[in-house]
Amino acid sequence: MNYNCNCSRTNYLDHNYTYWEDREITSDEFEIINFLEKSYDLRSKSILHIGIGNSFFAKKFFKNQIFGITISQKEIDLAYSLGLPNYKVLLCDKYSLNFKEELNHMSFDLIVDTNLKSYSCCQVSFDFYMENLFHKLNKKGTLITSQNGMIWYKTLKPKLSFNFRNFFHFKLKEVEGNKENVLSHKELKSLAGQFNLEFSFDDKLCYLKK
Repeated sequence: MNYNCNCSRTNYLDHNYTYWEDREITSDEFEIINFLEKSYDLRSKSILHIGIGNSFFAKKFFKNQIFGITISQKEIDLAYSLGLPNYKVLLCDKYSLNFKEELNHMSFDLIVDTNLKSYSCCQVSFDFYMENLFHKLNKKGTLITSQNGMIWYKTLKPKLSFNFRNFFHFKLKEVEGNKENVLSHKELKSLAGQFNLEFSFDDKLCYLKK
């Protein structure tokens, strides 16, 4: 994968990394799902889901066209094993140049990313990602993120691991990240203003609407 910064990083194409495919849905993603089910009209909406994890999100909204992004090949293997007809996934780092290229002619009514800045290598990379993300929103489209995810900062490190199910395998381990990746309301509101988006929030989620 290619990037617009010179930060050192893991090449996610090197190995079939395992990450979140066997783990439970996070509370942050659950809050977004709960909001969508109760308060959002999803009829005929196209969705971009950043960080597919165990594909619980796709199973909940399988009637919608969902395009998922992940850095874990094992998550992709699980996603396609589900056989959901409206679900397509891509192995790609959202902060990379490849993200822009792969989704060049695509746009969405709804974008979901619980951790917009949490794993960013630097501010340049994050700003580049957000600009690309905003350009992927259709007219009247909405980007939703988690308030809890905005204060989360981690780095992913590759690790050779072993268990009796997978034997020796490569996994992505979360370690302490950069505290500058805490995303404030002020920064997110400023980004929204640059791209003429409406910014709002409640006690759990933030919304950016075109």
